[in-house]
Amino acid sequence: MRKRFLGAMLLALGIGLFGGWGSAQANSAPESTQSMLHVCWLKDSHVNPAACEVVRMPEAFEPAKAVVTSSVDFPDFQVVALDLREVTEEGYPIFNVQSIYYKDLLRATQPIIIVMRDSESFPRNGIAVRDSLGRERIFGIAISGEDGSLLLSEVERN
Repeated sequence: MRKRFLGAMLLALGIGLFGGWGSAQANSAPESTQSMLHVCWLKDSHVNPAACEVVRMPEAFEPAKAVVTSSVDFPDFQVVALDLREVTEEGYPIFNVQSIYYKDLLRATQPIIIVMRDSESFPRNGIAVRDSLGRERIFGIAISGEDGSLLLSEVERN
């Protein structure tokens, strides 16, 4: 138990120092799915909230509203709840993933607002999409330790 806690604490420190989590495979994918997805705070966006679909996470923290946009259309879009299951010996977190919202197609012209739950040290909010190769890709939404902006980083499913 102590080893697991220590691993989680070291990982949290790494997230704060380097602004990310997840494995190297997130950066080595043949396509840049992550660069086609964007997330920012609603207050920092240029969208009309009245024109956006709103997804409320369980145990949502009302002021924590994020806007998800995309530069391309993505099939099988989901808003997901992430719960840390374990941290591998290599220091990578593995998450339980629960779908909260599903949409057949996330259109580049239709941003979605997510009323998020508090993230604490690990991401608890995320999105999932199907890439051009048909693979499901899951991205956690976290707050940058540097400037407070929102970051997307690929995570591993349980």
